[in-house]
Amino acid sequence: MARHLALVCSLLAAPATANEVFEDRVVQAILDNPEVVLLALEKLQQEDEIERQAAQQTQISEYVDQLFKDDPYVQLAEFFDYRCGYCARSAANMQMLDADKQKAINLIELPILGQASEEIAKVSLAVRNIAGEAAYHAFHFAVFEAAGRVSNTESAIRLAATLGHEADAIRVEAASNDVAAELLSNRRLAQSFGIQGTPTFVSRDQIHDSMLTPQDIENIINSSEETSQ
Repeated sequence: MARHLALVCSLLAAPATANEVFEDRVVQAILDNPEVVLLALEKLQQEDEIERQAAQQTQISEYVDQLFKDDPYVQLAEFFDYRCGYCARSAANMQMLDADKQKAINLIELPILGQASEEIAKVSLAVRNIAGEAAYHAFHFAVFEAAGRVSNTESAIRLAATLGHEADAIRVEAASNDVAAELLSNRRLAQSFGIQGTPTFVSRDQIHDSMLTPQDIENIINSSEETSQ
């Protein structure tokens, strides 16, 4: 958009040429009808947006298996951090959805807010690896509901224990190479999309770098499901 505006300004500021009479008339016509310039800039902006979305779709298609777990039912990925206040709001929004809609979202751990984020993420993945997706979602919501009381490995393991998980098994898995490798893979995936903040959502055709309401999420999931049918 900025480059198009600069181009228009440069044309208006260009020195007179051999055809200066014609150019003067063009400039005067633009000055007399500034809405023409605004319409042209609006069209260029729309074209830029179309190009941007096309580029995003191409990029998403390259990482579709990582984003959506090679599962056609999954329609949305969320990059999140347990120490992120907006992610806590996002988790609350997700809990407003029915169970089927929740299953259509792939949660991607992206601990970018310090050591505490890293430690909680490792315990969270350990819960999933040992006990499965349902237990993982339960732990995910419980961490956010704890409102900051989960702040390191041990407090995260204690929370997992209150949910019925064996503390020593969780501790061992949290320290495993598999968990460390997944977090590294998540960071590289985020970097490939230029993601620098959380939460960031990726649907099958677009990157959403702002908060999504429950209705937004439902609309995205429903739209993606209709497109895939």
